Amino acid sequence: MGVIVTNASSVKALVVTRSLGRKGISVITTDCERFSPTFFSKYSSSHFLSPSAEKSPIAFIEALLGQVKRRNIKVLMPINSIETLLISKFKDRFSKFTKVPFEDYSKMIQLHDKEKLMRIAKELDIPIPTTYSIEDISEIRKIAKVLEYPVVIKLKNATSSRGVSYAFSEEEFVAKYKQTILKYNLGSREYPLVQEYIIGDGYGVSVLFNCGDLRAIFVHKRLREYPITGGPSTFRVSVRHPEMEKITVKLLEYMNWHGVAMVEFKLNKRTNKPVLIEVNPRFWGSINQAIVSGVDFPYLLYKVAVEGDVKPVLNYKLGVKTRFLIDDIRALLAILKQTKNPSYVLKELLRKSDCDDVIDYDDILPFFAFLYVGIKKLIKGNKKAIAIEI
Repeated sequence: MGVIVTNASSVKALVVTRSLGRKGISVITTDCERFSPTFFSKYSSSHFLSPSAEKSPIAFIEALLGQVKRRNIKVLMPINSIETLLISKFKDRFSKFTKVPFEDYSKMIQLHDKEKLMRIAKELDIPIPTTYSIEDISEIRKIAKVLEYPVVIKLKNATSSRGVSYAFSEEEFVAKYKQTILKYNLGSREYPLVQEYIIGDGYGVSVLFNCGDLRAIFVHKRLREYPITGGPSTFRVSVRHPEMEKITVKLLEYMNWHGVAMVEFKLNKRTNKPVLIEVNPRFWGSINQAIVSGVDFPYLLYKVAVEGDVKPVLNYKLGVKTRFLIDDIRALLAILKQTKNPSYVLKELLRKSDCDDVIDYDDILPFFAFLYVGIKKLIKGNKKAIAIEI
């Protein structure tokens, strides 16, 4: 008996695996990629290959269900959005054989879909960016004339920085909006949202709820992210922000939420007020930050699933800094290209952090695996660029 952790090629899967493994829990990892870094962690007791949840969803569900039955799995922990949403659709099938401590699909999609989330937030009088939905392609020019630039173009159902672009003028907006529709082959109901660009620092409020009751909360501030225009955090610090915490609890209590979630905010530089940006209704990329600061979300979620409840964890260490060095270097190189300030970049590179998301001398093999995968992608990308030039 143990826990299955999916998406073993990701950093957050490694973090979750280490969290549970260090508590003596047997962790079985899976991914469609044969060379997945979490497979190499000493805390992964075994692993198996599964079909791609994105390319072969039904085959993925059948394979995972077979493993759950065969291995007598106690808890199933999907990691990324695609797998979490997919498993939530088939939750009834899995729940006969194991614990799935995540919400049903009907609730998941209300927070994951940015358009649906904005509607809920508006009903609850939660501050959001000015948002436009477009259903008729012929209205793009008309809307372009009333927008205040810059604006953000974003897919309704996407995570991290996928499908996000910025427009600083009418012409740029029209061109980029149409490009996004073509690139992702979107139907009229899937057309991207257009939002006001909020200038300010990014924050994340992470929570664990048990059938509508708050059981853990944690806040971090983004110090750096990649892509630097808006992507997953690469360097961050643990903080408190009572107003953001209050908004988060209000939203998740309204949803009668069960499981983990991370609510993203921007602290509007002009008004000094928090603005809701999006919600990740699953594990998030900077989860290591919470664990190092004293809120072990994977283990708390496991205990809720197995024991039914946990003692609330509402306090943690402040000022704790963590980073994901591999992507933080990429962020700093992008900043160097933009600012032409090598002394600043060098200073930031040498800046102390309390822990890295991947580098752990007690479990070092996954770091080399991530390094290998990163170099391989870089070489492949360069080869493609050369081919295009030729």
